[in-house]
Amino acid sequence: MTPKTPVTVRCTVEGFNYSACGLEVGDSFEIGERGLVVPEGKRFCYFAIANVVALLGSGMNVTSRPLVACPDPPENLHMRLERVNEEDR
Repeated sequence: MTPKTPVTVRCTVEGFNYSACGLEVGDSFEIGERGLVVPEGKRFCYFAIANVVALLGSGMNVTSRPLVACPDPPENLHMRLERVNEEDR
């Protein structure tokens, strides 16, 4: 059995109608072997994080760089998921 290579996924805000949590286009977080990482001095919406974690936990394939939505429909906040390679950091 071949061991799985650790995967890190970056979630980046691409746009919205408005952001109730104060997010801005370009804000991001990463989930991977090190857990959840938000850039220093930044914050991210717990509901958006929970939505992404649930999708990743279901086995969602991120190689196609899917767009996902925050669960608050009026915000229409959408985020891009993408796999991050260690050399891209």
